[in-house]
Amino acid sequence: MFELANGGVLSLDEIGEMPLDIQPFLLRVLEERMVRRIGDTRERPVDVRLIASTNRDLLKEVEAGRFRSDLFYRISMVSIQVPPLRERRDDIPLLVAYYNEKLAAQTGRPALEFTADAIGALKAYRWPGNVRELRNLVSRLCLLASAPLVRLEDLPQDVRGEPLPPCVIGGACPMEDGKPTMGLGKAERQAVMEALAAERGNLSKVAQRLGISRPTLYRKIQLYGIQTQRSFS
Repeated sequence: MFELANGGVLSLDEIGEMPLDIQPFLLRVLEERMVRRIGDTRERPVDVRLIASTNRDLLKEVEAGRFRSDLFYRISMVSIQVPPLRERRDDIPLLVAYYNEKLAAQTGRPALEFTADAIGALKAYRWPGNVRELRNLVSRLCLLASAPLVRLEDLPQDVRGEPLPPCVIGGACPMEDGKPTMGLGKAERQAVMEALAAERGNLSKVAQRLGISRPTLYRKIQLYGIQTQRSFS
C-alpha cells in the first residue's frame, strides 16, 4: 500500500485496531521511508504522507499497553478532533438536506420536506451511529415515505424517544393468521420490494440501501413472503 501511495497520501483507517506486533513495522517505514516486499532483499524508497484515523483515545491505549508510545508520537504531528454528531447538533439540518437532495436525485423522487418537530427530534437524538446512522435514516425515510412531508410521527420510535417494538430490534412481530399486525408492515414490505427492484435483487446492496444488516433483510424477506428469485432474477 505504501508503494501504491508513493508520491501521495496513504489513509489508514482505525489505526487503533492495529495489532501491537505489527506496529513496529509501520514505525520503521515512517522513520526510514523504505519498504521491503515479502521475500525480497531490496529496500525500496517511498515518499508518502500519512493520515491515520481512529475512534479510540490513543493516549489511553498507550497507557494500557495496547499502542506503542513511539508510534503514537510519530503519527500525531497534527491532530484533528472530529466531534461526534451529538456534539454538533446544528450540523444535523444541513446533513439531512444534503442526503435528502442526494437520495432524491438517485431515486428520481422529489426531495422530502421535514416539519419543525421532526427536525427538532433529529437534533435531540443522540446518534450513537453518528453520520452513517443519519444517512441511513434519511435513506429509509425516502424509501418508506408515502407523502413528501416528514412529520414527527414518521420518524422511527427510537429517534422520537419512544421504546422500540421487538420486531424492529430483531425479534418477532406480532402475527395474526400468519401476517404481521403492525401498520408499518405494508409500507415496510413495499420498501423492501422497491429496493430489491432498484438493486436488481443484489441483497448486499439492498441491505445497504435500506440501512439494515443482511440478516435483518433476510428476516424481512421471509416475514413478508417475498419471492426474490422469481421476481428479481
